[in-house]
Amino acid sequence: MISDGGDQPPPLLRPPALVKGDAIGIVAPSYAPRPGWLLRGIKALEHAGFQVIQDPELTLGRRFKRAEDERRAENFMGVWLDPRVKAVIGGTGGYGAVRMLPYLEPEIFRRNPKAFVGYSDITALHLWLMRRAGLRVFHGPTVDDLIPSTRDPTMASLLSALTTPRPATRIGRGIARVVRPGRAVGRLIGGNLSLVQQTIGTPYEVDTRDAILFLEETRDPMSVLDERLVHLRAAGLLRAVKGVVFGQLSIDRSEEDEFEDFLLDLVSDLNVPILTDFPAGHEVPNLTVPIGTEVELVAEETTGWIAYREDALEPRTSGVSPVALPGAPALTTPGAPLHTTS
Repeated sequence: MISDGGDQPPPLLRPPALVKGDAIGIVAPSYAPRPGWLLRGIKALEHAGFQVIQDPELTLGRRFKRAEDERRAENFMGVWLDPRVKAVIGGTGGYGAVRMLPYLEPEIFRRNPKAFVGYSDITALHLWLMRRAGLRVFHGPTVDDLIPSTRDPTMASLLSALTTPRPATRIGRGIARVVRPGRAVGRLIGGNLSLVQQTIGTPYEVDTRDAILFLEETRDPMSVLDERLVHLRAAGLLRAVKGVVFGQLSIDRSEEDEFEDFLLDLVSDLNVPILTDFPAGHEVPNLTVPIGTEVELVAEETTGWIAYREDALEPRTSGVSPVALPGAPALTTPGAPLHTTS
């Protein structure tokens, strides 16, 4: 494990920003994306000016065997080590990423920092990469969420996050609702609540010290969300947070009013700003946010937002913003074998 460095989290590596013509790797740590949605997402990336390289098992269904876990870990590292690949995005969520973790080599990622994007099940990899490889990551859409339109908020947010070291956007303004007003600055940390909870007691346990804690979840009843938050609190992981941002929580709509009441009761003594309905997670839009990067959380009377306080990426020379570019040909066609270097 990376040293804790005293009372402060250790500094994290900044991956390089994407520029026109770069290749993006699509990986398969979880379920297989639906073929039509995958093709749509590939088209979206090509339309934005990027090339695409696919994990060779991207379209294969998951079979939960250790031999497959090892093979998928090798494939994941193979995509990462491919010198053409400048950023990596998960194909879809589901389940399975946590099974790869014992077979991943931290030094591969530490020596080759690249932007890595995903959400839901990808949270397991995000937290592992932060704690074991010291790498900043991005909570954002998987490829099967993407559509070929730069006006789509999800797509536009992804492109901005991957090509601009410090976007000026006030992310979530006008959409997020305020539970407790205030302002705070801290490193953004978190992701899917169930995956965050599962790190407790592991070598890659979520580090919430002086953090802005971001949490999202899907299709769980209020009691399950409560249990997970109570567990985080019992483990001491809410004690030192600077603020809390709840993304999309796809709970039973009839429970929403009750949820806000018990949520406020559960975290009221923390005396930190709290947002809810932040537009990131399992609904549309799913905006991209920089996990591991210092941000400012602003919660005014009715709405709030997150703003970058430092660069999340290392800048690279670029001619024209990829957002304005026409499509570029893929390096591999869907289903074609991947050739990697090590």
